[in-house]
Amino acid sequence: MNLLRFLGSKVFWINLVIILALTVGLAYGVGHFLQSYTNQAQKILVPELRGLTTDEVKVVLEDLKLRYEVIETGSYQPEIPKGAVLEQVPEAGQVVKEKRKIYITTNPEGYAVTSIPEFYGKTQKEIEQIIVNSGFVIGTYEEIEDIGTVVRGLKYKGQDLAKGDKLPKMSVIDIVIGNGMDSVIPSTDSIPQTAEVE
Repeated sequence: MNLLRFLGSKVFWINLVIILALTVGLAYGVGHFLQSYTNQAQKILVPELRGLTTDEVKVVLEDLKLRYEVIETGSYQPEIPKGAVLEQVPEAGQVVKEKRKIYITTNPEGYAVTSIPEFYGKTQKEIEQIIVNSGFVIGTYEEIEDIGTVVRGLKYKGQDLAKGDKLPKMSVIDIVIGNGMDSVIPSTDSIPQTAEVE
């Protein structure tokens, strides 16, 4: 009888309302805290970074509360500014959370430098393969009178090259090659005349 009287009392209903209010408030507070702690509400669209310099990338990502890290340099691409972004992970358009790190690959400052290999006396086919394999580009051919049809020299922008000279890769190398014709043609005066037999 006392229990029924208590359940119908004003004190019971006040306590019940307080408990329900506390439960709802606690559930909302915990949910809001977890959402804020895990940044679930913070969704950021990754911008397009390709072609931007690292200084520009820093400004763009700081505004979005994102970070970046240069993980490597790629193969040099002359049509893209030196130091500019070649690739990025995650890709542009993906959704990330605040403070996410964007990994970028940048265009190096220039082509790597390599040495001129042995070339004298090589055939045309051999020198073409050597030039390409060394990372250079085949330029023009200059034929000279020579008894052999082999390489007699290499040039870069008109300057003679020697084995061991260093040039940036993708430099255009011109080839000096013999035409297989001796430049000295004996004159008829130097050819001994046979005596006429009477």
